[in-house]
Amino acid sequence: MIEHQLRLLNLLIWKVQWILSLLFLVRRKIRNEHNSYLIVNLSNSLVSTRAIFQVALLFILNFNILLSRDIDNDYSFNYQCLWVVRDALQTKESIDELINFASERNINDLFVQVRGRGDALYESQIIPKSQLLSSDEFDPLSYLLQNIKDKGIKVHAWVNVYLIWSSNIMPKDKKHIIYKNEDWVDTTEEWPVDINEQLYKISTKKEGEGVFLAPNHPKVNNYLVSVFKEILNNYEIDGLHLDYIRYQDVDYGRNPYAIAKFIKDVGRDPNPWFLEMERSNIASQRLIGNMKQWNNAKRKSVTNLVKDIKEVINNIRPKIILSAAVKPNLYVARERFFQEWDVWLAAGYIDWVVPMNYAPKMSDFSQNISIINDNFPKKYRDKIIMGIALYNQSSNDAVNKIKYSIQEKFVGISVFSYNQMKNNSDYSSLLNKINEN
Repeated sequence: MIEHQLRLLNLLIWKVQWILSLLFLVRRKIRNEHNSYLIVNLSNSLVSTRAIFQVALLFILNFNILLSRDIDNDYSFNYQCLWVVRDALQTKESIDELINFASERNINDLFVQVRGRGDALYESQIIPKSQLLSSDEFDPLSYLLQNIKDKGIKVHAWVNVYLIWSSNIMPKDKKHIIYKNEDWVDTTEEWPVDINEQLYKISTKKEGEGVFLAPNHPKVNNYLVSVFKEILNNYEIDGLHLDYIRYQDVDYGRNPYAIAKFIKDVGRDPNPWFLEMERSNIASQRLIGNMKQWNNAKRKSVTNLVKDIKEVINNIRPKIILSAAVKPNLYVARERFFQEWDVWLAAGYIDWVVPMNYAPKMSDFSQNISIINDNFPKKYRDKIIMGIALYNQSSNDAVNKIKYSIQEKFVGISVFSYNQMKNNSDYSSLLNKINEN
């Protein structure tokens, strides 16, 4: 109890310092959907000593309430999850090592990457086997499921959804979707897409994350549903975990087939809007309204895929958990990447969301959580698993973020990734530190 009170005291002090500093200078950079910026400044002269005193007093008066509030009786920290990148699934020996590692560290759920670049680490009649595998006869997902079933660990098939390639060298297998349906590839403006040029820019870090399928292309989502339905039909997985379930960035979505579909559905051509956006420094209200239509259609295309996958799960095996790794800042997710995961949760299209809250600074990490708190009623808290990275911070910093997530009453955390945890002794004992407290 005393240790819990001390944690609350530290949290209180940090919040007071943060609010007081915010009162002295507020500078927010707000990006709207048409790429212009609004700078808001609150000068020191607007903040009176009296206001500062009142804010501080408010926190002090509420401190007794904070100290008396122990962990809610109905709250429990249930899920210790781990993201497992596909290179850990190349051999039986590496999978055995993974199973032992997870068992020894009380991992409940594994997000195991079985679709990385439009390929498969499982048996598929739709997509080619991953180049990581030395033999086409080896089925990593099947082997994992067979050997982990008595360990009490749930396996979620982690699939990269719209991302289909990210290497600067094209796939070896000509059956890859990048060869078969190049017209499905998403773009910002130029058409046809020069795949090799796009991959070169990615490899030289000039732009982009990879080659994405266009979420708003009329055939893409049906294709992806068939890919995931095959996994659901053929493997006794506990969950399906969606990653890259979004647009690559704000300017993408201009696939000509997607534009043609928009013209058919809405009756308006967005191409003049794109030109006006590029030529105008300040967007008119008319243009803002037009682009809102276009952006809403983009969000809907992603949401429709999530909804369709959930319907397939309900028809095949309703107990399968559908989850998604999402951008941690809800506002950025919605406006820049067209990933309205708040809608997915509220509509029941998804069982869990896992915000990839990888910010190394505690201030950024906690801000993302504050946005969640501001937008979600408590009834959704048991559907949010907080994602925490290891690759960009010390084990102590990661532990502090896990503790903060527990204080904020999230029901679980997911750590990225297995490789970092396994290869660093400080990280490998990370969850043990949490379980000791």
